[in-house]
Amino acid sequence: MKNILITGARSGIGLDVAKRLLERGHTVFATVHHQSSVVSLQSELAVYGERAIVEKLDILDDEDRLKVQDWDIDILINNAAIGDSGPLSTIPAQRVKDVLETNVVATLQLTQQVLLKMRERRRGRIIFISSLAGLIPTPFISPYALTKHAIENIAGSLRGELKSFGIDVSLINPGGYNTGFNEKNIQKKYEWLDIEQLDPLEQRRMKREESIIYTFEMKSTASIAKQIVKAVEARHPKRRYSAPFWQSWGVFFIRMFS
Repeated sequence: MKNILITGARSGIGLDVAKRLLERGHTVFATVHHQSSVVSLQSELAVYGERAIVEKLDILDDEDRLKVQDWDIDILINNAAIGDSGPLSTIPAQRVKDVLETNVVATLQLTQQVLLKMRERRRGRIIFISSLAGLIPTPFISPYALTKHAIENIAGSLRGELKSFGIDVSLINPGGYNTGFNEKNIQKKYEWLDIEQLDPLEQRRMKREESIIYTFEMKSTASIAKQIVKAVEARHPKRRYSAPFWQSWGVFFIRMFS
């Protein structure tokens, strides 16, 4: 059994995976962004006893990231992320910087902290939660998707760099799931964007893209959570896992013909 750190485990895919790994006998450090979420998650995971360790870990916080030095981690699942949306040609640059800071820079900084012990032991596993959106052009949700494209490079580079240390690196590419994350991202653009000032054609295209996302969202996170469990437990983990199957193939064909 392994000691597994999951960031962003309060809800959605992170929580689903935490429960599945606990049910399979692993010890899980289920971490959350805000201290206010600790007690509620502890209550939800109490049935798993001492193997469920809930901690506040804001990956943007230097002191929080240092906590991992005191934890014996076999596998890190980088799941914590934020998003934004809107026309990339007009979105305020600071909003893009904020998403990059969380999804790319802070994620890498946490990974570097965890790797200190893994490199010494010459074993370990890093799993990055990317997105199918990070593999294809994504009009109007690029402020989020571009960070996942960066994660693709980080994971691929680390996989090559860490192979000689016995450390595996895998990518997870979820499609659309009805966790509330996509809806929250889509609504963020209305914090700064006056839709009435957009060109009418741009308005229609943006609404169409929103509709597509909502239409194809999966109600259950089970299919992707099962893939993440495979990435955790495989003796020789693959470079990439994705779900749902039909969305993964759709992205494959878009990449081939776009």
